Amino acid sequence: MGEQVVVVGVDGSPASYTALRWALAHAARISAQVRAVRCWMPIVARRWEAAVTGEPMPSEAVQEARAARELAQAVAAAMARVPDGATWVAVRQRVVRGLAGPVLADEADGAALLVVGHGPRATELRHRSVSWYCLRHATCPVLLIPPTMATLRTLTPATADVPALSPRPSGQSRLQPHGQPAAHGIPAA
Repeated sequence: MGEQVVVVGVDGSPASYTALRWALAHAARISAQVRAVRCWMPIVARRWEAAVTGEPMPSEAVQEARAARELAQAVAAAMARVPDGATWVAVRQRVVRGLAGPVLADEADGAALLVVGHGPRATELRHRSVSWYCLRHATCPVLLIPPTMATLRTLTPATADVPALSPRPSGQSRLQPHGQPAAHGIPAA
């Protein structure tokens, strides 16, 4: 059996940056390598802004080079902010032309884990997202990293001291120290 691989989708969003940092830390824990994947699609039609300004449309080679540069910058920034043990993790960067969902699902074939940042709920309601596609089609476990604000709301209270639970009569809800019920099993701050 070969070395384990953790695949992570990187698109420049805060959730994908968090996903990349999480994947690096997790890969260090399980002695795996990370494959950071940046998907891109060429811009072939000029948007109205370009038509008004008269700026030429960049060639596909320039667009691909921009995607590679953005991926390298994201990986460098994430590597600078991971725990010391994760700095030795091997990171393979791939820039792949194609739709993000199918590309990430293909890249994750045989991987130990696929880590994907999840966009805002409003985006999910308008159309099927990359994370939805990966959940449906990836052949390995998929971890979704929520949008930044959701991450801050759910992870910050989880790091606070949790009061000791005392026995309570059945049917009575558990109240937090401030008299607020726990939401989704996470203690309120």
